[in-house]
Amino acid sequence: MEDKMSFMGNLLRSLFAVAFLSAVTFSANAAENYKPFILATAGNGDFHTQVEKVQAALTQAGFKIVGTYNPDLSTFHPYQAATIFIVTNPTLLADAAKTPRGGYGAVMRVAVTQTNDQVQVAYVNPVYVQYAYRMKADLAPVKAELAKALGDQQSFGAKGLTADALEHYHYTFGMEYFNEPYQLNSFGSHAQAVAKVKSLLTKGVNGLHYLYELNIPGTDQTVIGVAMDDKDNKNVNDAYQMSVVDFHKLKGTAYLPYQILVKGSNVEALNMRFRMAVFFPDLSMMGDHSFMTLMSAPAALHRALAKATGTTYSEPLF
Repeated sequence: MEDKMSFMGNLLRSLFAVAFLSAVTFSANAAENYKPFILATAGNGDFHTQVEKVQAALTQAGFKIVGTYNPDLSTFHPYQAATIFIVTNPTLLADAAKTPRGGYGAVMRVAVTQTNDQVQVAYVNPVYVQYAYRMKADLAPVKAELAKALGDQQSFGAKGLTADALEHYHYTFGMEYFNEPYQLNSFGSHAQAVAKVKSLLTKGVNGLHYLYELNIPGTDQTVIGVAMDDKDNKNVNDAYQMSVVDFHKLKGTAYLPYQILVKGSNVEALNMRFRMAVFFPDLSMMGDHSFMTLMSAPAALHRALAKATGTTYSEPLF
């Protein structure tokens, strides 16, 4: 009888210990903070040589480069030089197909940035993107593949947000969530929508230019990359926007470029008040480097994107 009671006591203690450790582990995971960018490497060296090395490393790791973006830095100068690779792989494409608006997360962005004293290689954090874009997938393997190919010194770009905070993110009261994008235009079919948007962007409508397109297999989604370099309206200019928000030593160049999503016959883009805020969530509301400096940019971008997709938009400037 005593042996039986001793056995039951040990069993209960063991079960309690497992439950306690599981609860602690769950609590730690639930409270984990994620940051938007990952620094792969930083140091002295030739910018163009580093660009070639990154391109080769991505290709060797099985990533497909669907677009390359060299922002026009002739008017505004957030960096001395910058090249962004837009990449995908079979894992990303399969994961994007699991989510109704997963096209936004079908590509990752890798940036090589020349600052005053170093060349930085950094990329968007796939796990951060997973939660921010509400993807029904685990992008940790993609993060591991990028880290293996390029490096992973540290994550940066914010104090950090939990998974739950990212999935329900908006900067402040009255500002948009992920599921409140710019509604740009509608067409008779998906193919017609893609063709029209590509045609207008190729012509360079309102300082917006076509960079790449990617069809998400098995879905009605096509994501299109957009460069912004309007010389007459700095609010629709990538370099100007980054000169305002990307002022810390470690650069979030991999925020670029913007995206348009064609879903079915409808065309949309993430609202700038969400997209910029979620990648730069620690920016202050007021001051020289703040969202207030770009107060008129979200409406200006909405107007430009609407025209670039064949329609008009009449929201007030602010």
